[in-house]
Amino acid sequence: MKKAFAILIFFTIQFLYSQQDDFVEININAQVLDYESQTGIQFSEVKFLSKNIGALTDHEGNFSVNYLQRSIENDDVFMISAHGYDTIKTTAKNLYKFLNNTNKFFLKKANNSSLWFNEEDTKDNYIFGKVFSVKGPIQGASIKIKNSLIEAKSDFEGFFRIKANLDDIIVVNYLGMIEKQLLVESFDDKYILLKTDTQILDQVTITGTTELSDDVDTGYGKKKKKSVGFSTSTITSEDISPGAASIVDAIRGKFTNVQIAYNQDGAATGNQAQIYVRGGSLSINNSAAAIFDIEGLIYNEVPDFIDPQQIESITLLRSLAATNRYGSQGRGGVFLIKMKSLSRKVQRLLNTLKVKGNDYNEQTPTMVLDSIVPYYIKDYMATESFDEAKNQFISLSTGVYELSVLFHIESFNYFKKIDKEFAISILKSIAKKAKDNPKALKTIAYHLEKIGDFQTAKIIYQRLLSIRPLDEQSYRDLVLIYKENHDYELAASLYDLMLNNKLKNVNMLGLQETVVNEATHLYWTKFDKLSQTAFPLKTLKTYVPKNDWRNFGFDYRIIFDWNDPAVEFNIQFVDPKNKYYNWSHTVLDDKDLLEDELNYGYNTEEFIIEKSDKGKWIINIENYSIQDESNPTYIKYTVFKNYGRPNEIKKTEVINLNKLKQKVNLDILSYYN
Repeated sequence: MKKAFAILIFFTIQFLYSQQDDFVEININAQVLDYESQTGIQFSEVKFLSKNIGALTDHEGNFSVNYLQRSIENDDVFMISAHGYDTIKTTAKNLYKFLNNTNKFFLKKANNSSLWFNEEDTKDNYIFGKVFSVKGPIQGASIKIKNSLIEAKSDFEGFFRIKANLDDIIVVNYLGMIEKQLLVESFDDKYILLKTDTQILDQVTITGTTELSDDVDTGYGKKKKKSVGFSTSTITSEDISPGAASIVDAIRGKFTNVQIAYNQDGAATGNQAQIYVRGGSLSINNSAAAIFDIEGLIYNEVPDFIDPQQIESITLLRSLAATNRYGSQGRGGVFLIKMKSLSRKVQRLLNTLKVKGNDYNEQTPTMVLDSIVPYYIKDYMATESFDEAKNQFISLSTGVYELSVLFHIESFNYFKKIDKEFAISILKSIAKKAKDNPKALKTIAYHLEKIGDFQTAKIIYQRLLSIRPLDEQSYRDLVLIYKENHDYELAASLYDLMLNNKLKNVNMLGLQETVVNEATHLYWTKFDKLSQTAFPLKTLKTYVPKNDWRNFGFDYRIIFDWNDPAVEFNIQFVDPKNKYYNWSHTVLDDKDLLEDELNYGYNTEEFIIEKSDKGKWIINIENYSIQDESNPTYIKYTVFKNYGRPNEIKKTEVINLNKLKQKVNLDILSYYN
């Protein structure tokens, strides 16, 4: 590739003068284009350095910058930069001289030697293919090159592109499908058929009910009737009579072999009903009462406090195969109840915890982040000098651990206490090797954020956006790093694109509520640093209820981010009254959610605690996944106290899930509001 050279940029700036109290407003409307292709460069950063004035370009390269003329001096530096391109700078004085020439900025691609992530590869290094099942194309499938850090993802039509050599082995995975491995050399038709994993979905005859859909709730997520793997029956809201006043009324007469009684003898006495399922998991003479699973909360008694008109569906799980996740509690069968009114995305914990039958009585051990010390860390510790430890790292990093993300992260954590600059160079070195691996790049970015190196983290997130432009998470991660770097105008500009559906082929539905909260937070906390004409205030007000707009803020806001969309884990919250709530990110609990995350590329969950009783909140975490030893899954845990208020406090932890061998206590929050 030819070396980049300096070019003289001419452009036009349109002045919009408005005289009011001696204020003159300037509006720059222009376009940033690739010098060779003449196409727009999306997410170019346009700003005046050392000023809170700037914007991002849209998918066509267009941008608009508005400011008062008096806020800019003649020698202030105007800059345009884009990931993978040479940056151009000029003074405001020179900028104004060029105003009548053109409104197009042309950027040249940067010389590879000056880039973190050089692109020396040609089209000959890549192969193309399509992943599909008997039902059609698979979106979000993982395509990896075995024994490497090279990874790709199939698009909405199942197509993918990945760097590979003839002797490489391609590994293809998708949720609930059997993994397939192919030698590139034999990869002739470029079509990869994945088959359903029968261990998850066994074919069986469905018994029971008036089901209107092919999809049934199982407690493991929604599945097709023919593939559930156990006996199940489902009714929907349409099957529940408008006159039903209780859950008993909703169930009565809707399921076969179900008996409603008011005591264990079946006599209609007493106030509390019990429901028995004949032919359940014990035997045909099952004497255990059924239990109830309402949005993950377990009730041993009939939940007569819920409104049957707010029920979306009721599924009866009968067999041992269906109820084994509930242990002995489920031996009498399980009624799985989905409610209409509960929001999936922003979990407001207080309301979900004010229920019966979920008392917490465990003694959960405290998580120790550095409980397992690798042998190479022990070797570093045994050296007599920093240089000796450094040389040991260099030797290992060019040998057996060259592609081990874990080795580089653990080494970084050791050296950051001795030489922060050298530690960051460790992360940069593995980032270059993992430039096509989103999981590894996110791990690196999490650790950079943890130590406050937001500028380096921004480069990582820009790379992630370039390789995963269809993932919702790419945009949220980038906008947050703009905030951390105090580029508030750039953040506001990106929020405008995100909330007004101006992103090419991407909507933000999976992260919408989370993004709205974060954009509103930016507005209220950095009001004096934002150009109100640029910020999507009008858009925000359409998302935030009127009563909440002026009183924005939360007592506690808790965020979990993870670097692998297929990871399975459970978060447990225990409130001051010792009531618990479980949120499970597993195939068994919410297959639909995991598929949505894979398809649309997001990996964030938000929890809100407000107006709680005084006392302590316990947060526990449990890992269910089999981890990749060299490239493990990490969770970034962020908690804000008094979110959006002047006394806001933030803390962040980065957790290697591979080190969690049992349920552990992640945090204890004190609540005194």
